[in-house]
Amino acid sequence: MSSSIRPLSVAIGVNGIGMGHSVRQGVIAQYLRERGHQVQIITNGPVRVAYFRELGFPTRDAWMPTLLAREDRIHLGDALRANISQVPKGAVQHLRLRRAFEQSGVPDVFVTDYEPNAARLAYHFGKPLVSIDQQSKYRHLDLPPVGTYARTADEQRLRYFAPRTDRSFICSFVPLQAEDTHLEFLPPVLPERIRTATTTTTPLATAYFSRYFSHGPENSVRVLADVYRQHVPDRTLRIYAQASDFGSLRQYADANIEIHPFDREAFLTDLARSEAVFSNAGFNLISEAFALGKPVHLVPLPTYDQHWCATAVTQAKLGSCAPQVERGTVLDFLSRQQEFRANVVRHRDLHLLADPRERIATYLESLQQVSSRILARSAR
Repeated sequence: MSSSIRPLSVAIGVNGIGMGHSVRQGVIAQYLRERGHQVQIITNGPVRVAYFRELGFPTRDAWMPTLLAREDRIHLGDALRANISQVPKGAVQHLRLRRAFEQSGVPDVFVTDYEPNAARLAYHFGKPLVSIDQQSKYRHLDLPPVGTYARTADEQRLRYFAPRTDRSFICSFVPLQAEDTHLEFLPPVLPERIRTATTTTTPLATAYFSRYFSHGPENSVRVLADVYRQHVPDRTLRIYAQASDFGSLRQYADANIEIHPFDREAFLTDLARSEAVFSNAGFNLISEAFALGKPVHLVPLPTYDQHWCATAVTQAKLGSCAPQVERGTVLDFLSRQQEFRANVVRHRDLHLLADPRERIATYLESLQQVSSRILARSAR
């Protein structure tokens, strides 16, 4: 940070679904702190609050409405029924959040990652709002349907969460373009551990399957374990499972099949030395795998976001995908893994090596410079 720029006060709103948003914004928050800026977090749920507090950031718990889609749209009646009982408590929680900022000092800039409270606070206090996420492509780009899935619900949700932004940084693991000068596409935000990891290729495959409402990992783990047991007994398959699923999944362990409780540090260590990765189609895991040069076989969960990510991967020939784990598609992926791995490494070296943190920080600091020039002119 230039000595002519005073430290910024930045509030980052982080979506509380899963941990991918938290990991990415945690990386940005730490980088801004290293440059001398003050950062505080707005998120929801005890797991995310604890995550950011362990990183040393002041963190405020906020309410986030439930906006579930039906037939690729968010219907007003569904939204009312899902939230009506929570609105009074959520409104009080938001007003407390607003008063807390008034008492402690209003931030210079608000950042939103698919989170509505930061946007509402920015509008109320008249401060710049910057979105840094991967979802905004569904709002700003006319992306086609994928099978039976369309981007409509994602676009609706984004327009509700942040009706307008001063700038949108959109992270993507494949190149994207738009004519809108308020949009800027960046490579994925990745932890330093991923960027600096030493990678090897050993006879190990790493797998992780999420739970999404009624869609759990049981069938994927059962079939994948059976494929490795019968067809690739000379290879190790290491499957990571959340604590809530570990008890039901450990029955599939065998001589070359290991079931482990999820531990992010251990998972990343294995990712760096794996020859292949099996997972759902979450943006964060795909981005980390590609940064480490690993091909992926994906089984997307029933959302447009996951199906778009899976389709983008297959179109770029960086891996494969299937509606569910099946013997034929797994064996085909394994037979092509060297080809996919070479493609991933070339793609990474062309598109994913730039560190987006510098660009994000520079832009946020430029807002302070503009504000300082306006104040100086007013004083004269």
